Amino acid sequence: MKTPAFDLTGPIATLNSAREQVRLSLHLLNMDARQKWDELEAKILTLENRLGQEAEALSDATANAAIDLSGSVKDFVDSHVRHQRH
Repeated sequence: MKTPAFDLTGPIATLNSAREQVRLSLHLLNMDARQKWDELEAKILTLENRLGQEAEALSDATANAAIDLSGSVKDFVDSHVRHQRH
């Protein structure tokens, strides 16, 4: 059994937080932002499935995908959700 060499607590928390923030603000997003969010959410769901399947033998590629996706999602939330609250 391979022990995961990555701590994905931060990226997973970022993804979960972002999903909740976007759900609450979805009605405020324009069509382009909604389309981008749909793409990101599909990637999040795919990644969550991969993480569940590879929990004990997490591959470098999956861990890096989680880290990269959490950055993309954070950027999306920062530019499309957080600024609309002000």
